[in-house]
Amino acid sequence: MSDEVKQAHTRVPRSIIFSVAMNGLMQLLYMITVLFTIGDVNRASVSPLPIIEVYYQATGSEAATNLFMFMLIYIIFVSFFNIFASVSRLIWAFSKDEGLPFSHTFARVHPELRVPVNALCLSGLCVCILALINIASSTAFNALISLPAMGLYLSYFLPILFLFWRRTISARPLPIPWGPFKLGAAGAYINAGALCYIVFTFVWMPLPTILPVDRFNMNYAGPILGAIILGAAVDWSWKGRKRFQVPVANRAFQ
Repeated sequence: MSDEVKQAHTRVPRSIIFSVAMNGLMQLLYMITVLFTIGDVNRASVSPLPIIEVYYQATGSEAATNLFMFMLIYIIFVSFFNIFASVSRLIWAFSKDEGLPFSHTFARVHPELRVPVNALCLSGLCVCILALINIASSTAFNALISLPAMGLYLSYFLPILFLFWRRTISARPLPIPWGPFKLGAAGAYINAGALCYIVFTFVWMPLPTILPVDRFNMNYAGPILGAIILGAAVDWSWKGRKRFQVPVANRAFQ
């Protein structure tokens, strides 16, 4: 959504940092409150929806529990609009750079609504398919919903790795074109620490959580991620490398 923000090179990073800091602080306070009022841990752990049991034990009232759950559901409902807006713009921006199959279709913007309707419909269709998968197999559904976490860490790893490599090699062909934010001499150490943390986390994420492992409790997120990477590699080798143009940032602000 940076394409729709003025002075995106500074405002978007500051918005991200501010939102992460504020949400992290509120989540910390919320979890401290939950831990102090959790009640019987065994009852909460065996409940299909532990948070409902925690609310009920803390309040002793079904009405208060329903009120707290309504507040939670309302927050999730409102966040869906932000998620759809973000994902549809991501599909639209990647399609605009010819990065997806059928890019011309998903890069279209409705002339009257002035939103990428096709990209929005694609994201909605994916959500509906995921919901149908949950009816057939909860194991497959859980693997698919855990996949974004692995993809997120992988997307963090690659740019940090390339930046760390450019920082540390002795013979750089060109100086690093820094943006408005720079970590200075500490940057290389911070990059190295981030890479170690991502590798540690990434190794554990695809492992099963229950032993012995069978087809019902197996964590399929790793194989699915591998299949997606393989499919992307095939698309890149076939047509993607011919149609995709790496977007170049406008550096007029420097």
